[in-house]
Amino acid sequence: MDMNEYALEVLVYRRLEEMRAERERWGRFDGESPAAPPLRVALGHALIRLGERLQPGRERALDAAEAMRAIHGPGGSTHRALRG
Repeated sequence: MDMNEYALEVLVYRRLEEMRAERERWGRFDGESPAAPPLRVALGHALIRLGERLQPGRERALDAAEAMRAIHGPGGSTHRALRG
């Protein structure tokens, strides 16, 4: 079977997503708590929220997760090559 590199990359990416989701389900089953975001991420989000509060009259900017959901819908993939 002849496969180009992009198609192989998409398949690997989807499989990795499935494996991560499976690990998360097993982690919840085992009673593990989800990992906390790194300090730099938490600090970055706090600074963004502070900046938004200091700018009256501006709408709240979408964070990265909300923007991805707005573009691709809930659970949507960023790879659209294998749609049929």
